[in-house]
Amino acid sequence: MERSAAEAYRIDFEDVREWIKDHGFKHILIQAPPGLRKLTFELSEEITPLVDLVTIHGGSCWGGCDVAYKHAELIGADAIIHLGHSRFLPRDPLPTYYLECRYRDPLLLFKALEDILPRLRDFRRMGIGVTIQWQDFLEELRERIQKIGLEVLVGSPDPPLRYHGQILGCSYNTLFKVSDHADCFLIIGSKFHGLGLALQTEKNVYVVDPEIGRTGDLVQEVEKLLKTRYAYIERFRESRRIGVVVSIKPGQYRLGLALKLKKILRESGKRAEILLMDDVLPDQLMESAFDAFVNTACPRISIEDQYKINKPILLPAETLISLGKLGWEETIKTPKYMLMEVI
Repeated sequence: MERSAAEAYRIDFEDVREWIKDHGFKHILIQAPPGLRKLTFELSEEITPLVDLVTIHGGSCWGGCDVAYKHAELIGADAIIHLGHSRFLPRDPLPTYYLECRYRDPLLLFKALEDILPRLRDFRRMGIGVTIQWQDFLEELRERIQKIGLEVLVGSPDPPLRYHGQILGCSYNTLFKVSDHADCFLIIGSKFHGLGLALQTEKNVYVVDPEIGRTGDLVQEVEKLLKTRYAYIERFRESRRIGVVVSIKPGQYRLGLALKLKKILRESGKRAEILLMDDVLPDQLMESAFDAFVNTACPRISIEDQYKINKPILLPAETLISLGKLGWEETIKTPKYMLMEVI
């Protein structure tokens, strides 16, 4: 018998059906990130009897910042079901149900945890952060770790985070809140999530990726990455035509920030222009007439996609460093580094 794609996750189909019936929705757009797209067909089967039309979104879905409001409006959908992420924006322009798709079974998590616990015994207090898929096991994680004599600190959330101990690849405020008292950090998610924190703290960051059974720290990787970032900052200094990238994705749209940076760049002798995009794709950047870019969209584009672009694509703080308005040493390994605003 074929295994349901939903079996790995806690998904309350009945709650979704009640939400649709209570509001009388007629046309639902279902949106999911690549790893969860197999669930969209199953979800469609569950709700089709309740509505006139179900449409499945096939475009990008990078996070809760990338809800397909514009696409839903274009096709006349009156609601969205968004899979795999928690709410990012303070409010939704269109009714949106967030199916967070949390894991049912913690077996892989606790198996991977056992591998890393011996490396944590020398610390006294540790801040812990989890991605939304592992949120249900946070308290049990705390209890297991504290058995080795290590105090576990869990921070409260501020938007865009919604839950205690929650992290995103662009937001770690639950961990920054406990940073003064933590000797190290543990990330339950992936290397991607751990790297985002390690670029913003001097303290050791350990990662447990239950899905692939990977554990470890990121010390060497962060040092190597920062050397690369500094080299791009140096190249940016010699660039003249600068594209200030603005994304139209609802949680990444920062036109005000882009205009401030454009003004600063022009005052510093650069020929800066606003470059409006939806998905910020390397091939599109490479085809443009600009020598370098400033990124006001998702901060992780500058980290993960830089190697695909043979031109600097700097974070706002890196841009100010390049222009001599901010110091490198005072910025790296602090929360200022990935801050999407002018400091």
